[in-house]
Amino acid sequence: MSGLTIIRQARVHAPRPLGKKDILMCGRQILAVGDALDVHGAGIEVRELDADGLLAFPGLIDQHVHMAGGGGEGGFHYRTPEISLSHITTAGVTTAVGVLGTDGVTRGTRELLAKANALDFEGVTTYIYCGAYQVPTRTITGMPRTDIVLIDKVIGVGEIAIADSRSSHPSDRDLSELASEARVGGLLAGKAGVVHLHLGDDEEGLSILFDVLKQTELPRSVFTPTHLNRNPDLLKQAVKYGREGGYVDVTSGIRPDEHDHVSVKPSRAIKQLLDGRVSPQLITMSSDSNGSSPIFDDKGKLVAMGIGSIATLWEEVRDAIVEEGVPVEQAVAVVTNNVARVLKLGHKGKLRAGSDADVLLTDAQYRIRHVFAKGVQVVEDGQATVFGTFEQVDGVPGAPRGKNAAGKSDSDRGRAMMDPDDDDPDDFPDRDERQRKSSRRHYCC
Repeated sequence: MSGLTIIRQARVHAPRPLGKKDILMCGRQILAVGDALDVHGAGIEVRELDADGLLAFPGLIDQHVHMAGGGGEGGFHYRTPEISLSHITTAGVTTAVGVLGTDGVTRGTRELLAKANALDFEGVTTYIYCGAYQVPTRTITGMPRTDIVLIDKVIGVGEIAIADSRSSHPSDRDLSELASEARVGGLLAGKAGVVHLHLGDDEEGLSILFDVLKQTELPRSVFTPTHLNRNPDLLKQAVKYGREGGYVDVTSGIRPDEHDHVSVKPSRAIKQLLDGRVSPQLITMSSDSNGSSPIFDDKGKLVAMGIGSIATLWEEVRDAIVEEGVPVEQAVAVVTNNVARVLKLGHKGKLRAGSDADVLLTDAQYRIRHVFAKGVQVVEDGQATVFGTFEQVDGVPGAPRGKNAAGKSDSDRGRAMMDPDDDDPDDFPDRDERQRKSSRRHYCC
């Protein structure tokens, strides 16, 4: 037995509060959560982390990340960048679901799948939705159902835009057919098979979704509408939709600022949904990280452009607890257990035996201190300890070593290489071995 870690005496929120407990992890899995856990046996090495005074939560699940970049409204120079591993982990996120968004032309589902595989290899768990704003939407195999059934990481379709000038304005029938594709694909593959819906500012709001549910036998669980705190009127519709049993997703990256005077602060939106008697289990939150955040005037002219941050996810959870008085268990569940339930990720979202070893540790003020993803500590004392392959630009071949070096010749600027390991004759190492031997701590980061 190898890779044993015990987190000692953390105040555990699983997300249900359990009091002070130890958490025993082996490899990528939690073995036990209990009192005074110990492991005995010859040759067994156990790493221990003293977490007395810290709070332990499940690693966060962000179901809306533009991990391969997004945007483009305003021109090619507004295409947003890919997300880096350390940006994800230092935000407390250990599971991310990738989306495309507005740009289904210069961005593609294959590119998104490749990025998801890269991030998974580097250290976090990833999934994706096939598709983009448009209907018919963008897929890999040509059909959403086939993507869901045959491609392991595809768990649904999205983000499909409705109530937005940038959408393709799908009809009730279009949306019903797409939802049926996703649902059947999910049934065949044992996956969530959801349709993740982008909600814009158009006055119709959720009306098309209410119509589809009236006209068909599709269950509400097929749809996961997001950006529902975009404006107060849409949030009121979300309260009604949630009361009727539908999932409602708040966007942590949409919040009032100098350019946005109409959105509802995410932590406040969560409180309003709860006050509106929406079941706590139906409320989720995602970040819209690395997506573009364009602000248009009443004539449709672009007046400002922002980019979503994954760090807002935990910030808004904290504000929900501290500023809005939402119980800790309910606030944390909107980014852990509730999302796992929506996406049918039974091994995620809880601190319990058999779950993935994804653990977030904070201090009493809810500041992130340590993060474990799949049993590996990726954040220590608030700082990333594992980085993506090309995160540090100086390690990329051809990059200048300083601002004065650009454009100058450099005989040492060659192809970075990794020395072979003479102690290991295996030319085909398995996945875990490849990750341990990854060069990300050497030439490239």
